[in-house]
Formats: sequence, C-alpha cells, structure tokens
Amino acid sequence: MQSASLIISLLARLTGAISKALMLILIIPLAAALALSVPATHTLALIGSALVIEYGAAPIGIGLGLPPAFVFFVLACVALGVTLALFDIFDSIGDHSERVRLFLERSKKRADASAVLAKYGIYGLVVVVITLGFYVSPPIAWICGWDRKRSVLLIMTGYCIISALLILITGDALRILLPKT
Repeated sequence: MQSASLIISLLARLTGAISKALMLILIIPLAAALALSVPATHTLALIGSALVIEYGAAPIGIGLGLPPAFVFFVLACVALGVTLALFDIFDSIGDHSERVRLFLERSKKRADASAVLAKYGIYGLVVVVITLGFYVSPPIAWICGWDRKRSVLLIMTGYCIISALLILITGDALRILLPKT
C-alpha cells in the first residue's frame, strides 16, 4: 500500500511539472501570438526549434519574419518552462528515491567542500547555459544543491543574453544581406 501511495504522489508531482511546462512552453506563447496576430504556425515552429536547438532558434524566428521582441519572449518562455520542469522532475525523483537522495547529499557535500565551487560555482551556470544549454544547467545546479531561485535566475540570465545577441546579430545580418530596395 505504501508503494502505491508513493507512486501516486510521484505521478501527481510529475503531472504538475508537465502542466507548468506546457503552460510556459505552449499556452502563454500561443496566447501572445493570438493577441499580437502572429501566425500560430510560425510560433509553433519557433517553439519546436527552441526545444531542439535552444537559443539557436533565434535566427529561425527572425527568418520567419517574427518580431524580435516576440522571438525573445517565446525563447524565454520555452527556456523557463524547460528549466522549471527539470527542477520539479528532479525534485520529485529525489524525494521518492532513497538512492537518489543519498547521491544528492554526497554531491552537495563535495560541492560545499570546494571553497571556490561553493562560493562562485553557481555563477558558472551563466556560462554553462550559453555553452551547453538549458537542458544541462538545471541538473548541474540540482546535483550541486545550489539555491533554486538563484540558479533559475542565473540560467535565465545566460539564456537571455545569448538569445538577445543572436536576435541582434541575425537582424543585422539580414539587413546587410537583404537590403530594402
């Protein structure tokens, strides 16, 4: 009986994580597209691209003719949705698995044992998200036991920086390559 209630509890938390992700990744961007009269197909293409190539989807959104601010908004929603969902999923697994919980305790002790990692490691999430992406950053933060809010803030900071740069570079490149006549 106890294992059945653990499974139900785990499934309920996972459902919550997936619901949150769907809201941020799909519902909010599509609602914004509807409100701004942006084609839903273009928005879905941008979302799908962001899920596969992360901030590399910025040029695709610009290439589809979407407004730069809208591209940035959608990319930020996707990144935040994935990041929060991953943290929630990891927490659910950690709370329901003794083996994972013990692994996390050992990992956090190792991270805390390194003075540099304990003090400055969390700031590396900005670099990690820029170089490795938003699928890698939450597991690193979670394994090291870093503060969740600061981790999400730093992950999103790095992601927004690189997304904005790609949007600007793509817009400039298109103006140079395709001058208005």
